[in-house]
Amino acid sequence: MGSVFQPDGDPLHDKRSIVSIWLGGALLVILVTWLVVLIKISYDLQELRSRGAERATDLVLTYAEQVQRTVKEIDQIALTIKYQWQNSLMPLDLRDQYEKAMHHTPTYPGTIGIDGKVISSWWHAAVGLDFGAVDFFSYHRTSNDPELRISEPSEGLGGLKGKEIIRFTRRVNDAKGNFSGIVLVSTAPSYLASINYRDELHEGDFVSLRLVDGPPLVTTTANGPVNSVSFFSRTPQFESNEGVRSDSGEPFNDQLGRYVAWKKIKGYPLVVVAAVTEASAVKSYAGTKAAYLLFATINTALVILVAVFGGSTHIKNRERRLRAERVRMTFRLAVEGAHEAFYMIDLIRAPDGSIRDCSIEDCNERAAKMNDIPQSQMIGKRFSELYDESTVEKLLKLYDRCYNQGFLEHEFYVNENSQHQAGWFLRRAVRSGEGIAVTVRDITVAKLHEENQIKLGFTDPLTGLPNRRWLNDFLPDALLRARTTHKQLALLFIDLDNFKNINDTLGHAAGDELLIAAATCFRAALRSVDHVARLGGDEFTVIIENQESSAGAELIAEELIRMFAESEVFERWKTFNVRCSIGVALFPAHAADASSLLRCADEAMYEAKAAGKGCYRVFNQLTADHGRTGDPRSVV
Repeated sequence: MGSVFQPDGDPLHDKRSIVSIWLGGALLVILVTWLVVLIKISYDLQELRSRGAERATDLVLTYAEQVQRTVKEIDQIALTIKYQWQNSLMPLDLRDQYEKAMHHTPTYPGTIGIDGKVISSWWHAAVGLDFGAVDFFSYHRTSNDPELRISEPSEGLGGLKGKEIIRFTRRVNDAKGNFSGIVLVSTAPSYLASINYRDELHEGDFVSLRLVDGPPLVTTTANGPVNSVSFFSRTPQFESNEGVRSDSGEPFNDQLGRYVAWKKIKGYPLVVVAAVTEASAVKSYAGTKAAYLLFATINTALVILVAVFGGSTHIKNRERRLRAERVRMTFRLAVEGAHEAFYMIDLIRAPDGSIRDCSIEDCNERAAKMNDIPQSQMIGKRFSELYDESTVEKLLKLYDRCYNQGFLEHEFYVNENSQHQAGWFLRRAVRSGEGIAVTVRDITVAKLHEENQIKLGFTDPLTGLPNRRWLNDFLPDALLRARTTHKQLALLFIDLDNFKNINDTLGHAAGDELLIAAATCFRAALRSVDHVARLGGDEFTVIIENQESSAGAELIAEELIRMFAESEVFERWKTFNVRCSIGVALFPAHAADASSLLRCADEAMYEAKAAGKGCYRVFNQLTADHGRTGDPRSVV
């Protein structure tokens, strides 16, 4: 049959491979998920940082425009006062102008003479106030710089005492170009602050106005006071007139990284600086980032669960498939090595649902050999291609009944043909889904053995004639046929005369030879339609069917008696005067059943013996009533 099926590969190795595949796939999905999420977060953060830099730039540009306009207004005041002074050779009465609101309230103009004392001021009491010791006075007296000078924030004097102010000053020369005084315009830092843009600032953001190479003049934050506090730990350097850059936390006092934008004020030693912290730039993204990370975490957990479930299911399914494959291969090996023909039949139905043909989906070698067709050509064949029309019709009815009942088993006989010898077969068919599984076994040997056993059970082993058991089965049926056809049946009861003497004198072997010779004689004398049986000992019966009267039976009885008297077969027993006595009984004339008929024939046989042996007698009721008494011997 071949070796038992072994699955390919090592089961443990297969499990490890499956685990590796699922684990590798899960890790890959997790890695890709986190990579995509982190790239997305990084991209979004970069986008937000770019927007932070853009926001800083927008703040700088807006604030620079405001500062440019404000400082220019302040400078215009200084230039106007300087021009009027130089043309009139005497400073204007700034108190009178201030009271007439010729100048903006946040600015406080004044003029200072060559001795450093106030000549004219917005505040009358300030006249005579000495600024000789203030740094801007010494600068202008020694420097012929005509440009506007902006001083660092410092405490004011006179009417501005106790307040932080920023001083804008210009040198005034006489007609010969000699120093003749200074125009001073003071203002509070808040006047230069970007308070209007405070809502655009977040925690840590600031907008500042600085001297190009000096300290801040004013700084505006999201919620703090306007002051000159510097966020830088050292004076920042700005090489270009404007720009934006990302600074780490190192240049700042609070160590927070920022996007810094700047713009220098054209015509003045000022630079506007706007700084947006990296944290504030991405602050709005915190919730979105958390959602992305939560998604990645949940996805990781789900992938792990799917990998665990999928891997275990994969392993179970593989084991199930391997078991099924083992069963299938074992079944295939068993089927191929079996003495039974195996078929898987597919039913081909007509549109009305009836079976119009069948095809062979699968079969074993035995089935192909039984049909004298190679297995490869057998599979896929239709019945209509294999068998004649009448055979196909019978098979279709058979399998239709099997499909409806679910199971069918029957024996059938096949006559000898060109494909195989004659024999008996057992067909078992079982519905399998929409098809039918069929096995066909050759039971010819078993059938012959069964028939032989049956024959032995109904045959006398010595003479080969049917025995008493056969008579018990055959006679009732014979009587039924006679009753149906309205014919008579004759039963001859035969007993060998002087048989006991032969057994006692010559032995049982000689007696057996005589019995065999008698059986041969009976067969020779009877017609092919007549039946002879040995009941036991030296008793025989003959059944003659389809009789109109007792005449035919009497002729046969006479012939049997004559053969015993004249046949050379019995020559060796001549000294023992071997003859036969026969009793004849008719159905239904003498009896209505088998047992009674046999009894009547038996009684008639005894009448023959009483008449001198070697003769026959037909049953006579009157004679029987006065004859031998006792229980009749029944064969039924």
